[in-house]
Amino acid sequence: MTLTIQFYTMLSMAAMGMYIGAAIDTYGRFTRHRTKPSFNWIVACNDILFWLVQALVVFYVLLQSNYGEIRFYIFLALLCGFAAYQAIFRTLYQRLLEQTIEKVIQIYRITIKLFTIFLINPIKSLLKLLYTLCIMVLTTCLTVLLFLLRIIWKPLKWVLLLLYRWTGLEKQAKKVQPILRKIKEFFQSMRKKKE
Repeated sequence: MTLTIQFYTMLSMAAMGMYIGAAIDTYGRFTRHRTKPSFNWIVACNDILFWLVQALVVFYVLLQSNYGEIRFYIFLALLCGFAAYQAIFRTLYQRLLEQTIEKVIQIYRITIKLFTIFLINPIKSLLKLLYTLCIMVLTTCLTVLLFLLRIIWKPLKWVLLLLYRWTGLEKQAKKVQPILRKIKEFFQSMRKKKE
């Protein structure tokens, strides 16, 4: 391995050490709510996946820089990069990360508000308008129908009344009325007894 490749490998591994420091801080920021000391399988699986991904990223960079040859100075370069991140860049990165998270949250809230203002509220207004129009149409139709029924019912009522008298149903009804009155009185007396 030439000196140039070794130099590139050292630089890339130092950069990967800084990357790992930033990744740990980012992962810790998004899993900050985990304050329980008890063991949790989901947390353990997340941690294992996080470290597997970091190892794969480091190995990929190593593969690109020196074809995957692992030497002792590679671990030293990783450690130096991590230490440099902790000493120099950590506070700056954490501040930048918090500002980025706040901006993303603000953009999300603004997007939701705009979505509500320009899409949800017009749809609600349109549905209210359609509901009001439907109620108006139904009320108008019912009013017209009732009016037509009244117009038809008056002559029909007279015709039915004339037929009722001419056919002799009126006399039959007068004969049945005392029987109906007795049945009604019987049910009323039964109710009074129950009370």
